[in-house]
Amino acid sequence: MNLFNKINKIIFKFIFVFMFRNSQKKNNLIFFPIVFFFIIFFYHIKILLLLDFSNQIYASTFSVPELQILESKLKIAARNISNIARSQEKKVVITVIDFLNFETQASGLKGYLLEEQFTELLYAIIPEQVIPNFEIVSLRLEWKSRYPEFHREPLTEDIIKLTGADWVVTGTYEQNIESVTVKIQLFDLVSENLIWDTILKGEKTKNKFTQNLTSIDYTNTNYNEENFQKFDLESFDESIIFSSKDDLETPEGMVKIPEGEFVMGSDYGYKDELPDHIVFIKSFFIDKYEVTNLDFNRCFICERGTGIFDSKEPTKPVIYVDWSNADSFCKSQNKRLPTEAEWEYAARAGRDGDFNFGGDINFLESIAWMETNTADLDLWGAKAVGGKKSNKWGLFDMQGNVMEWVKNYYKPDYFDSVRQNKNPQGPVSPMDEKYPLRVVRGGAWGGMNDAGTPGGIRPSKRYAFVEWTRSFQIGFRCARDIN
Repeated sequence: MNLFNKINKIIFKFIFVFMFRNSQKKNNLIFFPIVFFFIIFFYHIKILLLLDFSNQIYASTFSVPELQILESKLKIAARNISNIARSQEKKVVITVIDFLNFETQASGLKGYLLEEQFTELLYAIIPEQVIPNFEIVSLRLEWKSRYPEFHREPLTEDIIKLTGADWVVTGTYEQNIESVTVKIQLFDLVSENLIWDTILKGEKTKNKFTQNLTSIDYTNTNYNEENFQKFDLESFDESIIFSSKDDLETPEGMVKIPEGEFVMGSDYGYKDELPDHIVFIKSFFIDKYEVTNLDFNRCFICERGTGIFDSKEPTKPVIYVDWSNADSFCKSQNKRLPTEAEWEYAARAGRDGDFNFGGDINFLESIAWMETNTADLDLWGAKAVGGKKSNKWGLFDMQGNVMEWVKNYYKPDYFDSVRQNKNPQGPVSPMDEKYPLRVVRGGAWGGMNDAGTPGGIRPSKRYAFVEWTRSFQIGFRCARDIN
């Protein structure tokens, strides 16, 4: 099915549904002629575009020879995935979505073409187990009418949920003067486990690609992604890589968090996490790592305590720091403590579930220092920052290792009583001026309050400590506004 046929099907489905929903309304004598005019107009434009549309598409993305060479390798990848799917005891449904530009991590026409092509290759082998590409396109178009309360474009996770798929195929592409590279990954949506991945690479001569292509299957091996990340700077337009001035000015050691909406809190958590609700967060910077002993020693006005499980190793997170000194450190660096909402938004990294990598304990241990990989093995104390995998937005140790102070005062009924839905700043005063409680987030490697358990490191889990607390469980990281 070519691109125009799919556009055709989607548009006429939309027209049919819209006409049916409005068939009982008044003023249809005006409405139906408008629809008829739209149909005629669409076909007029289609006839004009059909003259050279396909050539324009391929000229603006990969050349035709490149697509032909990639297709042979994509067929091999599709067969591998179909074989894995068929080997399962239970039937699994697969969706293909989001082939992103490797450098910009944004969708584009190249990505959509790859997404469409790979879907059709899979669908040809196991049609009963693959979501057709036109359904993905249709879901994207219908998002606004289905969920008018959201003021953003649908996230990949939103579309995947609507498909009801069990597995997802996603990937990245990278093209420069010398080569084109496509990385394909297959994930289990329940455990978020990486099931299989491969890298397809094509090298080209001055005028065309050679036939010397390799398809490397890394299913059961560790590979060095450093080689995959290399690219020729001269072959890229910097205006594409850096979309705005802010991108060029991301402070060292920080990550730019994109603006967006997310579901804050949890209806399945503790009472002070209820009710879950939609919150909008504007873009901001946040530290990639928890503040370390080395970082903290640069602040001459800041103080810290000492005690059991303490360590002065420079790469370990600083602990035994109360809220006031954490706040002072951030201000000394022209930063601030993140709000509770910013912290949870950054920790979730675009996901609605309890964990960034699923609820499986093996995956939790891959992203977090927690009881099962520290205290239970007699490995006591916080670990050097960055020792586990980052979340989707490139932040390390957002769950586990040490808990983190945030800006907010703590109130157990905060979500229910305040309900700020845009950049919430939290309560303006504590419940008890003589015993001011502050919010702590993220869980820890172990210790009290079940902070090192799977439930204790959930992104929505809230802790409360009086602001002068100095504990081996608590550290912090800083944030900064984008001006």
